[in-house]
Amino acid sequence: MMNPERDQPLAGKRGKPNERSKRKGLMELWKRCLRIPRRWNRALMQWVGTHPFIVGTMGSLVGVAIVAIVLVGLMQQRTQAIVSTQHNSAALVSLMSNDLEANCGIYDLLLLDAADSARDPRTQSLPPDIRRKLLFGRVATGAYLDDAFYVDGYGHIVESQDGRAYPGVNLADRDYFTAQRERSVGMYISDPIRSRVRDGHYSIALSRRVTEHDGSFGGIVMLTLRLVYFQQLFDRIDVDSKGSAFIMLSDGTMLAHRPYSDYEVGAQIGELDYVQPMLKASEGVFIAAGEDDKVERIYTFKRVPHTSLIAVVAPSVDGALAAWRHRLRIYAPMTLIFGALVAASSWLLAFSLRARLATEKEFERLAVTDALTSLYNRRALDLRIETEWQHARRAGEPLSVLFVDIDKFKLFNDFYGHAEGDKVLAAVARAIREACRRGTDMVARYGGEEFAVVLPATSFDGAVKIAEGVREQVAALGIVHEHSEHGTLTVSIGCATCVPRERTGAQALLRAADAELYAAKQAGRNQVKAREFEGAPPDPRDSLPTLKV
Repeated sequence: MMNPERDQPLAGKRGKPNERSKRKGLMELWKRCLRIPRRWNRALMQWVGTHPFIVGTMGSLVGVAIVAIVLVGLMQQRTQAIVSTQHNSAALVSLMSNDLEANCGIYDLLLLDAADSARDPRTQSLPPDIRRKLLFGRVATGAYLDDAFYVDGYGHIVESQDGRAYPGVNLADRDYFTAQRERSVGMYISDPIRSRVRDGHYSIALSRRVTEHDGSFGGIVMLTLRLVYFQQLFDRIDVDSKGSAFIMLSDGTMLAHRPYSDYEVGAQIGELDYVQPMLKASEGVFIAAGEDDKVERIYTFKRVPHTSLIAVVAPSVDGALAAWRHRLRIYAPMTLIFGALVAASSWLLAFSLRARLATEKEFERLAVTDALTSLYNRRALDLRIETEWQHARRAGEPLSVLFVDIDKFKLFNDFYGHAEGDKVLAAVARAIREACRRGTDMVARYGGEEFAVVLPATSFDGAVKIAEGVREQVAALGIVHEHSEHGTLTVSIGCATCVPRERTGAQALLRAADAELYAAKQAGRNQVKAREFEGAPPDPRDSLPTLKV
């Protein structure tokens, strides 16, 4: 009678030589594989020695490639020069915008204070000098302000900062008056005007409505601001001789321009093609040619918050690329000469570099690929799901994950053999890949008979539909599985969906899908269980009981 306890170790001992012989055979095969590149290199060097003309020709082509690479680099420097100019222009526009916003805020406070005083009936009973001080006492603190007025509901100047009377002046036809008549529009910035009380020089009016206690129109309080204020802002910025900078109203009316032109003050430029984008967006940058001088400029603009002003800085493309063109005149001829001198010798170096890069790429591909199914492996899955999580968090899009498991695969393997099991794994992998056809979808082998699918920008309903498609695709294979209650090979699928809000949670979403897979298994297999979460799902491991020591 045989003793199993004695026979088992003997069997193990008999198996060890076989294992050693297998390892030895594999090592020998590996050494042969390593010798192949060496033979190939020797053959290549022999071929080079026997085909010098071809090698010289190829080297010349590599010299041309070097020239092309340098030219591409120069073109990238050109792009960088444009981008750098855009960044500098954006900083200048922000500087102008901040100054305009701060000063307009001060002017608005002055108008609000004057409007409150004008609405108070007690103000009219005060002596003229005290009334003016109450209405306009703080106006002196505002830079570049000429005058301040209180205008009644009929357009007559009732009170002025300097106490002068203007009996023949009526402002009822001015835009800063008519705009406030029906309702308050806050601080209104007018088109440029030639002042009727200041020798006709250019200024703009800032007005606010005076609303009586019964809601009726009681006139306006207004300040006049010299346009030289806008021109002095341009002294702080550096724009090339072909460039320009200007400030305009949101309807396209020009207020100030650098270089200064009296003709352009108050001009309506809203219909020009290069101005249209500025009237439709709050800020931006684009390149366009002026319709008058045809000079191509880089227009950077920004709407000044809480106002109707738009600040624009537009350096010329020629000015932005002046230094780059100087380098181009130096480096382009040198590159052509250098490429011609090293053409023959550079071919071998270029070829070896290409071969090395190709090998590295292949190694990188193999490092993230499952050899049996040609799907992505676990390492690639972990990297991809973290990337998609961060992308979905920034875009506010849903992210879905499927966890697929072949039902009773261990029994299949034990009954039909591992070779058939490997074929089934490959077939299931193809079926999952066919059901997930979007270029952004990722199918990976998680391990064993488990697969994971990452579905970016996929809602809960869409993920469930794809999961059902995967299940049906596998069932349609019709692979016989005698140990399955369904008679054929099936899969169970867990699905989890959320819109990421936190920086972390990708692995928690994957574990949530795994938990749903477990629920599908518990419910009878060959089905999909899904769940949608608000934000990152809770980690299923947190629900495990705590062991007491």
